Order: sequence, then C-alpha cells, then structure tokens
Amino acid sequence: MANRRSVLIGLGGLVAGGGAILSTGAFDTVEAQRTVSVQTAGDADGFLGLEAADRTDDTDSSPANASTGANQNEYVEQTDGTIQINLDGGNDGDADDGGTGLNQDAITTFRNLVTITNNGTQDIGSLTLSISPDTDDSVPSGTFQFTIDDGSTEATIDNGNEALGSNSGNGDVTSTLSPGTSIDFGMVIDLINGGVDGDLPTTDYTLTITANSQ
Repeated sequence: MANRRSVLIGLGGLVAGGGAILSTGAFDTVEAQRTVSVQTAGDADGFLGLEAADRTDDTDSSPANASTGANQNEYVEQTDGTIQINLDGGNDGDADDGGTGLNQDAITTFRNLVTITNNGTQDIGSLTLSISPDTDDSVPSGTFQFTIDDGSTEATIDNGNEALGSNSGNGDVTSTLSPGTSIDFGMVIDLINGGVDGDLPTTDYTLTITANSQ
C-alpha cells in the first residue's frame, strides 16, 4: 500500500479547515463549509515537494512583479507544512483571478497555484491529478480540469488524466519529471458545461496527486 501524506486546500471558498464564506458572484454570497483534502499516492509520492507556485501579474511580466518578489501568491498559504489554497479572489489584476472567487454559471480558471517538485533520485514518469466528492453527491468529471505548466509549455488536462506529456496544441508538456525539476498546476472549474447546476455541491472533496517512477 502506498504511503500517503495529506495537505489541505480550499476551492474558491471551499476553504480547508474551519468555516468559510463562499463568494459565488457579484450578487450572491453563500455560506458554506466545503473542505478539499489533497493527498499524494503512488510509489514516488514520498519524493514530491508541494509549495505555492510563483504567479506573475498578467499586466506586468517583470520579475519584480512576480509572486516571489513584490506580489505573493495571493491564493496559497503555507503553514507548518500544510498548503491551503483559498480562491476567494485576488487584487493584482490577473486576468484569471476571477475577482471574487467561483462565479455561478461560469468557467473559472486559476493558473499556477501549486508547484510540484521531484525531490527524489529517480525520474517520475507518471503524474495524475484527480478530484472527487467524499460523499454520494454527484459531481461530473467535466466539472474539474487542471492546468499544467512546465515552464515552457502549458496544457489543460481533464480530471484524472495524465499530466506528464499532455498536449497543449503548441507542443507537449515534459513527459518526465526528473530529479530537481518542477511543474505547476492550477485548476479550472466549469459550472456551465461541467454537468452541475450552476454551482458546486456543498460537500467535502479529495484531490489526489499520484506519482509513479519510471
């Protein structure tokens, strides 16, 4: 059985740990307590490093305006080894910030949220990301997608699909995560075509990152 280690993230007001206020648009604010636990699995899971990804303001690509410089990653907090993502809306002008979090009946994209690093000594040849509700609530797989960025190529993959080697239309994301190398992932939440009725069910979710060595 694969060893697993867990961190917590929140999705647009699906805030990990404690109560949350979910901002769902300019006119509606819904109180909810939705938790997403993120766990790693697979034979290489113990070598995965997870940290807040660098985010550069779309209106200014200069290094001084990157999240490691003047602007922190406004969605991700790291405390005592736990990562928490709160997609409640940023204020740095990014086109994909979404303003106030998840909008009902909309597609919301949050790029470059978390950096995954191979801290081991072997190549990782398979990396999948999958999110699902922890209850019997039905959330179609089309509701969630992930953005993958290896630093030179960005692609979008469906929930549960392989991230490494994914095709962007302008080339492929790296097919191997070598020791010391990283990729970033973000999230796409489709509340139009994703098969849900304009909003996410109020329930708990689990996001599993599965990594296997070559």
